[in-house]
Amino acid sequence: MDITICDNLKELRKKKNNTQEDLADFLTISIAAVSKWERGESYPDIELLPRIAVFYDTTVDDLLGVGEARKKEKIREYGNQSREFSKSGDSVACAELWRNAAKEFPNDNYVMWQFLQALTNATNAVFVADGKEAYEAKEAKKNEYSKEAVEIGEKLSAKAIDQTTMYQAMYRLCMAYKELGEVDKAVNTANKLPEMWLSKEDSLLRVLEGEELKAHSQRFLLSLIISINNMVNDLRRCDYDNEQTIRISEKAIQLIKLFFEDGDYGAQHGILRSLYWIIAQTCAKMNDADAVIENLSVAAEHAIAYDLLEDGVPHTSLLFNTLKTQRGGKTYMNNESQILLKLMENKDFDFCRDDERFAEIKNRLMSVACEDINAR
Repeated sequence: MDITICDNLKELRKKKNNTQEDLADFLTISIAAVSKWERGESYPDIELLPRIAVFYDTTVDDLLGVGEARKKEKIREYGNQSREFSKSGDSVACAELWRNAAKEFPNDNYVMWQFLQALTNATNAVFVADGKEAYEAKEAKKNEYSKEAVEIGEKLSAKAIDQTTMYQAMYRLCMAYKELGEVDKAVNTANKLPEMWLSKEDSLLRVLEGEELKAHSQRFLLSLIISINNMVNDLRRCDYDNEQTIRISEKAIQLIKLFFEDGDYGAQHGILRSLYWIIAQTCAKMNDADAVIENLSVAAEHAIAYDLLEDGVPHTSLLFNTLKTQRGGKTYMNNESQILLKLMENKDFDFCRDDERFAEIKNRLMSVACEDINAR
């Protein structure tokens, strides 16, 4: 391990706003000796280290750089464990993990950002609530996470930290405000974020060339497709009638199919599952059994395809042929087939629940469904 005492001494002196002479007087040694330490030409005698640490109100480990190395290693361990929780979709365990990290390193911006992200993921996680008591407990937990997220997000947003972390904190803060019903604060915070045309992604389109431009454009386009799905889902909160809701969802489906002409949807199978589910649920409200079955069946195909998807398979469609399939981390533990089964329990489907075709879809999903995505 490299001993970084020379750099640490200079940094501590600047923070305390003192001189080499001040430290030399405190230790009753020559200024020349302190100067050599800071230049890295020699090290303090071991018996002087505790006294130097006292002078700068720090520890010997931190003075030698050992404390910082241990801190980085411990945070790295938290990160490794967090990735395992992300793979399994256990957002609640991930939030508790970073809560412990935040208690241990309350002044570390990276740790606090990870805790904020974990809290908002846990808030949005799929909780299975059976009965009124379970529902109320779920809502209370979501409220608790959101309040914590607001507290951390406000602190991070106000700190003089790097822009990326600040913007990420503000984005998460918007979600937490919205969850708590503080819409005005959410809107005001959102309005402080850059316009899309000022984003890193858009700027890189203007400056990259060749293969780098192609790869970046394809990644950006894929992210826009995901955003379109999010917008379609959010449009359901608007004042659209059933037929308009179906048309909007169908347009989003057509767009995905247009871009993925080879049908190599990859993780977009999950988006398609969601869109066909929206159509099926809307058709159920219209008591159109045939349309419900048709769209539920296609939703099931995409749910199963997503759950059986392998990461790292190259896309072949022209607009994505530099990319490989990647499902990424989840914020919930159920796989897509299990989620669709639970959605099919909605009372809107009671009128066609006894249909043999409805049962057949359930059976197909049950062959793949599992509560823990690591189980498959």
